[in-house]
Amino acid sequence: MSSLCLCLTAPTYDGVLAQLERYRSYIDMAEMRLDLLNPSERLKAVDLPVRTEIPLILTIRLPEDGGLWGKNGETEEDRVNLFLSLLESGAWAYIDLEHERTMADAAAAAAADAAGTRIIRSMHDFDGTLLEQPVSDLAEMIRRMAEGGSIPKLAARCTGSRRLLTLARVALATESIGEKVILGMDEYGTPSRILADRFGSVWTYASALGGPGEPPAAAPGQLDPKTLETLYRFSEINESTPLYAVVGDPIAHSRSPIIHNGWLRDAGLKGTYLPVRADDIATLLETCDIWGLRGLSVTVPHKEKALAICDYSGYPARRIGAANTLLRVGDGWRAGNTDAAGFLEPLPGAMGLGSVEELKGKKALIFGAGGAARAAVHALIDAGLKLVILNRTIDKARQLAEETGQAWGPLSDEALPLLEGGVDLAVQTTSVGMHPNEKADPAPWWNPRGCSLVYDMIYEPVETVLLARARSAGVRTLNGSDMLKAQARLQFELFTGCQAPE
Repeated sequence: MSSLCLCLTAPTYDGVLAQLERYRSYIDMAEMRLDLLNPSERLKAVDLPVRTEIPLILTIRLPEDGGLWGKNGETEEDRVNLFLSLLESGAWAYIDLEHERTMADAAAAAAADAAGTRIIRSMHDFDGTLLEQPVSDLAEMIRRMAEGGSIPKLAARCTGSRRLLTLARVALATESIGEKVILGMDEYGTPSRILADRFGSVWTYASALGGPGEPPAAAPGQLDPKTLETLYRFSEINESTPLYAVVGDPIAHSRSPIIHNGWLRDAGLKGTYLPVRADDIATLLETCDIWGLRGLSVTVPHKEKALAICDYSGYPARRIGAANTLLRVGDGWRAGNTDAAGFLEPLPGAMGLGSVEELKGKKALIFGAGGAARAAVHALIDAGLKLVILNRTIDKARQLAEETGQAWGPLSDEALPLLEGGVDLAVQTTSVGMHPNEKADPAPWWNPRGCSLVYDMIYEPVETVLLARARSAGVRTLNGSDMLKAQARLQFELFTGCQAPE
């Protein structure tokens, strides 16, 4: 299984020691980033190996590789001398040297060999262009980096699902290299840090995050050790661990990993559920096949496309025309939908009603016509409501309305004649108002006064601009948290075959 390496990023030596103490129970090793230390503090690090019992990596990173060396006027000769000074202690487990990059290479490599320190040959690609090369070329580069017993490290920025797939294929093509590190940077690359074992990486990197005055992560997309271990159970992930994920764009706001990983833990089940940002669901499924994922929760904006590209689909998903759940079945993926049931579950109580049957005959306004809207529309029609469907792209509103025999119009004040006499329920299904665009209002022209309930599927932020306007008008409100948990419970049962713990 992969180890967890903490990047020591504090500007002072005392800060470095504090980071080690704070995360010691979660980590297996650490990387001393000397370029991030204040110049006056750097030689103090010679004592670090004797202050800790874990393996340490000695690193002095250049600006082109994401470091700060030279920002204070330091030269390459200074860098070589600092490497040599610290290597004299002979207590460093590893030294990180950029692949075919600097004059420090020969002198530091010789000193490392003399000290019994393993050499990491690293390649950093911060613009993502490296992943445009053929997989075979990248694999050959990594093999060259491994020559002489070095540990090759490739850290490449993933700017989308296609780049993440390339990275996964490179990891697959270099399986024969026993010790290597292959990581994706940025949010698209974060799964490679959680699933380091599936990428064949001997370790993953993490940074101290969230503490008072804490510096930023050492590289884009890094998580903190506590999150990796307590939320994702990093140290338990191996080749047989069941894997699940929530897939969307954006995805950083999602609470699903907290919910599902909590249930897996409380139920005593093995498994990890992670967030995966995807701009192309079809490409992402190819990557999931390589990783061996068993189930996916699908969110905005992929629900309709997910249904279209799956090999099989269950009745709710086919009828609704969108999938929020994908299950690995044999060599393909089966699409399902738990959104409709999850959407309906909290609705009667939120409206002050005793049952779903009491919804019959009421009128509802729907903002949006995407995958989430489709689930709400079908659930409400089954409950006996009449609907008005409004969408920014008018053709999508028309299509959904004609499929279901409902009224439709544009998502603008031109639709006000359709709302004469008021509505009993308003349902907001779009991403407008979602983090990080919390100040947006999907329908600033609409007055919620007189409506019984405004239901916004967004749960982050807890109260959107639309819900705040409704509350100010004396209207009951409901955000997407209850729906999220209700549909997630159904997904959990599909994923694991077990009921979610209370």
